[in-house]
Amino acid sequence: MRLITWIWFWYILVGFLMGGGAVLIWHYLKKISLKLKWFEWILLILSFVTFMFLGQTFIASFQEHEPRAAWLTLVFMGIPILIMVVLLYRSLSKRIVKNKVLNN
Repeated sequence: MRLITWIWFWYILVGFLMGGGAVLIWHYLKKISLKLKWFEWILLILSFVTFMFLGQTFIASFQEHEPRAAWLTLVFMGIPILIMVVLLYRSLSKRIVKNKVLNN
């Protein structure tokens, strides 16, 4: 007997979070007229791919009735994502300040 579940909803939610984040970043960078450098593109793409893998692993671990593995995945994959996002934010914030100084 096959049981119908709502697991697909969590995958859709992760997709909406990623898509919404990408659109938010794109609009913000367009508003301040700033283009990403090559290493910022790499950090951004790696962050999104790692977040996608984290979401998939977290959801699948709970589906397999392994909550401890799910929470450990959140810790061990969440910390590198946070590090990449902080590096990207610091790089962009320095360039935003320089861009504001040059425009004024």
